[in-house]
Amino acid sequence: MEKMDVYVARQPIFNREEQTVAYELLYRNKEGKHPGKSINGDEATIEVLSNSILTIGVDQISRGKKLYVNFTENLLLQDFPIFLPSNKLVIELLEQIEANAEVEAACQQLKAKGYTLALDDFLLSDSNKELIKYADIIKVDFLDTTKAERKRMKEELAHFPLTWLAEKVETREQLQEALDEGFDLFQGFFFARPTIVSAKSIPQFSGHYFVILDEMMGSEPDILKIAHLIESDLSLSYKLLKLLNRTAFIQRQKVKTIHQAIMLIGLEELRKWFFFIMISSSGSACPEEVVHISLVRAKTLELLALHHFREEPPSLFFLLGMLSMIDALINQPMDKLLQDLPIDERIKQALLFEEGTLFQLLRLITAAERGHWGAVSEISRTLQVEESALYTCYQNALEWADSMIKAETGQG
Repeated sequence: MEKMDVYVARQPIFNREEQTVAYELLYRNKEGKHPGKSINGDEATIEVLSNSILTIGVDQISRGKKLYVNFTENLLLQDFPIFLPSNKLVIELLEQIEANAEVEAACQQLKAKGYTLALDDFLLSDSNKELIKYADIIKVDFLDTTKAERKRMKEELAHFPLTWLAEKVETREQLQEALDEGFDLFQGFFFARPTIVSAKSIPQFSGHYFVILDEMMGSEPDILKIAHLIESDLSLSYKLLKLLNRTAFIQRQKVKTIHQAIMLIGLEELRKWFFFIMISSSGSACPEEVVHISLVRAKTLELLALHHFREEPPSLFFLLGMLSMIDALINQPMDKLLQDLPIDERIKQALLFEEGTLFQLLRLITAAERGHWGAVSEISRTLQVEESALYTCYQNALEWADSMIKAETGQG
């Protein structure tokens, strides 16, 4: 069988504390189709799944967390997941699967091997109720069910030891409703916007930071002055050096001073990390996933820029990704947060007015994150960016972002 290109995106799954506990793996072939509908049928599905998980790697895709993967009935009956670790994989049975002797036998075998089973887009009916006894997780489409339907299901199935997952939770209001209804897990992009949209309580960035920023972004920045300003803040110096020593620019020697770092990596690279430190030092609590997505966006866009937008400084694209979720990171309105930051006007144009090439690039990476492959293809053509290059950059950025978070949290 001809080897297929594999495009993979992930949707995070959170617990009640908004900690990421798993990812649903979204996959498509190079035509942008779900492989289960391709002309090669379930063999193509197996090819895509095995390549995406084995080639890219379970640990890299999952960040050490569980992976949810959709299974068709035919795939379920082929005993496909035997080479995938049962402690890493949650098998989602698609909503079209009905209970019958063969399906139930397959479920029994998977349970005996230690796999976790989830029923996807579940709505209780006579055709699927016999699958409940094999299920560990029930996934309910929050947009496609009513509160009454969800209540009825939870009451009828209360005697089963089930974990309830609300999917397509897109707003904070929906998240709160799901919490109130007793759901245990949550999937959707509710974290992408701030909880409270208010003009007050803008994060208390140190005034010292703005002095440094003004000097960094000036037309003729003074390297020595910048180094002295940063080094006068012990906490800032420590965090910055800790991160810089993890970058690809510094391989053979550890930098001990900010001035040395600037000489080695240049002011453009230093600007990126200064913004990251500012955001991570703001004191605002937010899901780690928001930080991770911001880093992945930043690095993906920077890598794309190195190949497709060589006339521009890569830091411009990095900052675009880094700041694209600053409202969710800081939990305040985007316009208020960007008002006083001395950043390129094109970034403000993209984030505030949704205009320009930078905005289209942001649309591209957002579509890839959510597995909207048709939009990815359309925007890629408009920007003249190869899809294969996008996904290579995205996968490299995933691994890189993991290492940065480990450095920041002291895990690596």
